[in-house]
Amino acid sequence: MIGSGRRELGYSRIDLRECAGTNPIGMLAGALAQAVPELRGNAIAIVDSPRCPIDLDCSTANFALRADSPPTRTIDAALRKLVSEIRPTQPADLKIKFSLFPTPRFDYFARCVGDSNCKPHLRAFGAELFRSLDRFAHSRPPAHPSGGALFTRFMLAGFAVYHALDALKVETYEGYPYLAFKLWMNPREALPPKDKRREGRVKALNARADILRRLAASIPNFRLTPPANCDQADAAILATTLALASQSTRGGSTAEIRSRAEGRFIVAVTLADAKTLASARSSRAARVRA
Repeated sequence: MIGSGRRELGYSRIDLRECAGTNPIGMLAGALAQAVPELRGNAIAIVDSPRCPIDLDCSTANFALRADSPPTRTIDAALRKLVSEIRPTQPADLKIKFSLFPTPRFDYFARCVGDSNCKPHLRAFGAELFRSLDRFAHSRPPAHPSGGALFTRFMLAGFAVYHALDALKVETYEGYPYLAFKLWMNPREALPPKDKRREGRVKALNARADILRRLAASIPNFRLTPPANCDQADAAILATTLALASQSTRGGSTAEIRSRAEGRFIVAVTLADAKTLASARSSRAARVRA
């Protein structure tokens, strides 16, 4: 979170377990507004999660079933193409490599929410998010081990966050912290993977904090609160790179990917990468006209 008046990056944390009532998304919207008052002031929010299951359409107030849903998200395919165009001449060992966790279909989330092991707040989110879908309201999904894997629980919370931010009239985008780090760090610099072991977590956090410190130093009158963990570092890189890209002097640019059914994705790119991307698109347009 960056306050536009303070030019300061800070962190807030919300306990989603407290949103397990009869109006869970309304409760989440209230908690977000209280924890981050800046959301009431023409804010932009970047959420590290897809907006909906791959076979649902998020363009309406309530999710609708998507006709002819693709096997892979349109946003994911477009993002891979964008990254390949940014640095086409980079040596193979320096090319940005990333993996995107496949976004499951609605039935998978319905099974997770219907499982007895599903956490109460996630079950409440699912019941509100999917209540307009007959298959959810009138079926009893078979049990799913442990109420879904970690990424499933993460995505269910992400779906709810989008709806809560919509209720607050906040402009929302999807973002990808790992890609933001890779685009703005030195190509030969290491970005250690997150590790469950304490030694690995410390190493991963220190590397990310160093990158953030260096980037923040190039923003005039900007105060960076050092991240206390990798989750905070992920939030910080999305906000910091967007702030860098908005600078009129030596910043960069932002690239957006839009899909009516899947939402909007935003990524900040450096000035050099923005020029390469513009050149690639200009060349492609010229070939099409020819």
